[in-house]
Amino acid sequence: MKIDNIRNILENAHIIQNEETYYQFAGLKYNPAIIQEISKLKIQGCRLFLKSFDTPRELFLSSIESLAEDKTKRLERELHEIRNKKLVDKRYRIEDNYVNWSNWRQFNAIETNHNYRKNVFDCFIEKTELIKPVIEKRFNKIRNIYEYDGGMNPLHGYLESEGVSYNKLKEFVENLANLTSKLFNERLVALSNKIFDRNPEYYDDFYYFRNRVFKDISDEFAKANPISTVIKTLRDLRMNVKKISFDSEDRKNKYPSPICFFIHIPSDIRILYREESPYFDFQGCFHESGHAMHATSIDPSLEYEKKYHIPMGINEIFSIFLERLTRNKKYLEKQLKISNKGKLDKIIELNNFMELFFVTFYAANSLTKMDFWMNKRSIENTNKIYSSMMKKYTNIEMPGQYWMLHHIMPESIMYVPSYLLAAVRAAELEKKIEELYGENWWESEEAGKYLRSMMKDGANINLQEFSKLDSRVFLKEITR
Repeated sequence: MKIDNIRNILENAHIIQNEETYYQFAGLKYNPAIIQEISKLKIQGCRLFLKSFDTPRELFLSSIESLAEDKTKRLERELHEIRNKKLVDKRYRIEDNYVNWSNWRQFNAIETNHNYRKNVFDCFIEKTELIKPVIEKRFNKIRNIYEYDGGMNPLHGYLESEGVSYNKLKEFVENLANLTSKLFNERLVALSNKIFDRNPEYYDDFYYFRNRVFKDISDEFAKANPISTVIKTLRDLRMNVKKISFDSEDRKNKYPSPICFFIHIPSDIRILYREESPYFDFQGCFHESGHAMHATSIDPSLEYEKKYHIPMGINEIFSIFLERLTRNKKYLEKQLKISNKGKLDKIIELNNFMELFFVTFYAANSLTKMDFWMNKRSIENTNKIYSSMMKKYTNIEMPGQYWMLHHIMPESIMYVPSYLLAAVRAAELEKKIEELYGENWWESEEAGKYLRSMMKDGANINLQEFSKLDSRVFLKEITR
């Protein structure tokens, strides 16, 4: 069988499956049988490739990854359903629904009673016992697939796709965390005492702070529509916004985090998010639109693996890059008409704090997940490691089971270090763009043309054109 025929099978199957998964994550009616049957077709396509070919290497790695994901689809769906149906605290409601895993962040964003938030947090930590067997079974199966079909563990597959060694990635993550943790801990305590009149507690997690700290400046963003604002910016850059759709409706079982689905690259890209707080909605919308900007710019003639299996450290660059506009003083002045210098300074100050929180939190996540795969940890041992990592870098006494309540940690094979890689690269990219097209680059058609010429290559963008993975640019910005 010709390799291009296998690619066609995999791409068509991917499109059908991804659309059905989109409906699931949107909280809409979906057909799990379609997802399962298409998974079987993708498995057959991957098996055909692995039986006859071992190159190109990108397709080999993507085939192993697809096998691992598609052979565990039933378990992934079971995890999704348990979180929505059983991770519920019936003591509390948000509007007409009980608080569950999907609307937990919305509840935290509006609930002013800290004891109620603590009660829900503790309830969900206790109920991780319901999802632990599913996560463990799925990850064990994924490990076995990587070892049997690829001759590697899942972490090695991730590292090869990212083009980075284990030691280099570990050093990169630890260096970021070590250079930010002391400053973060000082600012966390100071800000918590200022806002809550007490020291931070474990239930004041990253996602709670992300909503709460911007409350005092939220009026500036409540007046702006994030979708129309980001669409205007994309149009100014001459991006194809007609291929992007947005769904911000609030539904009971809708996925809690903003997410972008590359249904059919480059012609059908869909963004989901549900409102939490005005400023976070703004940031989340820009972040996912950065993904969409990338996807709609990809050359449709590229091979399947170069379109749909983009290394995660590349996949997140353009989302973080566009999100950076939401903390760009000049952009906020010109596009949102925020003229109050004090408020603009406050936005930057609070964003720098949240970036410090992001680095330390995602460093703990990353090092835990790397250790999980590298050393074949049990869930119980992983809980202990996670708790110690959170204590080391954030100084928060976090229950170790918390990682199982995260939206990415228990779902993805790896992913989490990609945010840190991409955050550094996005800072480098913005510096490059500003050097070429000035501080108001978002108004420049030429800047858009430059970005499209880079993004069209999908997985094969030229990182060397703008990035040396030099964290000094990023760190200088967030530690000032």
